[in-house]
Amino acid sequence: MAPDTAIAVFTHRTFRYSSPLLFNDPFDIQSGLHFDFDVDDIHLKILNRLEELAKCDHLPDLDWTDPWAKVIKVVWENYPSYGFPRQRWLEQLAEKAGDLSLDKVIRKTREDYANAWEKLLPTLRVFCVSEERDNLLMWAHYAKDHTGVVAEVLSLPKEDNPLSVARQITYRDSPPPFYSEEEWLNDILLQKRLDHSTLFRKYAQTKSSQWSYEKEWRVWYPSDPNTQSGLWVDMPIRKSELKAVYFGCRIEEKFKHKLGNLISSAFPDAEMFRAEKLEGRYGLGYKKI
Repeated sequence: MAPDTAIAVFTHRTFRYSSPLLFNDPFDIQSGLHFDFDVDDIHLKILNRLEELAKCDHLPDLDWTDPWAKVIKVVWENYPSYGFPRQRWLEQLAEKAGDLSLDKVIRKTREDYANAWEKLLPTLRVFCVSEERDNLLMWAHYAKDHTGVVAEVLSLPKEDNPLSVARQITYRDSPPPFYSEEEWLNDILLQKRLDHSTLFRKYAQTKSSQWSYEKEWRVWYPSDPNTQSGLWVDMPIRKSELKAVYFGCRIEEKFKHKLGNLISSAFPDAEMFRAEKLEGRYGLGYKKI
C-alpha cells in the first residue's frame, strides 16, 4: 500500500474490496468472451464425434427424450450393418444443424452471457493479495516506490474470514475461451452438460501472464445491487488477521511514527519491520521495529 492508503486502512481498520472496473488492468475480468474454434464448422465436428460414438462397444446412457440422443441411437444401432456413411450423415447433419441453427444458438448464448457479465461487473467485489512480500516490482508499483508498506495477513479457516476462501490466480497468454469446442460438443451430444457455474469463476481467476510476477490470490463475490451502491465496499480487518506490517526502505520517519501508533493501538499483536536494502544483490532484508 502507498502511505496515504495505509493511513486510511489502519485508521478505519478496513480493507477495500473493489469492482474490476476500478482495476489498473482493463483486461482483468474484462477481456470479453471469445471462441477458440470456428462455430460455422460445428456440424463437421459433430459428425466426427458421432462416428466415434457409433464405434463404441456400448450405447451411452442418454436422455432418450432428446432429439440428439435418438440420432446417436440410430447411428450406433446401424453401424454394425451399414458402417458410417460420412457423406450421407454429413448431409443430414448439415440440414439438422440448419434447422436447429446451432451456430446461432451458440453465438446467442455467448451474447447473453456477455450482457449478464457486463451487468455483473459493477457489483463484483474483489480483494487481491500476493504470496510474496519481497518482490521489488510490487514494492515499486503498489507501495509508492518503497515509501509505503506491506501488510501480512492471515487466512483463518477456523474463523471463516474472507481470505480463507481466497483462490490462486491462473496466468495465461490469452483470455480463456467462452467454453471450448470440446465442451460444446459434449453438451450438444449429451455426454457432459456445460457447467455454467464455473464460467464466471474461470474469468474472475484468470489474468494475463505478464502479471505472473504478482503471484496473486484473490477473494471475490457479487454484491447485492439492492443493498450496496458504488464500486467498492470496506470490510473490517479482524485483530487476528493482521500478522505483521513491513515499512518500505524509503519510509519517512513522520509517516512511520504515525502509522506505527495506529497499528499498535488497533492491532497490538501485529509485529512491525523496516525494510533495508541488502548489499551484494537486488533484495530486501527486514529489521524488527
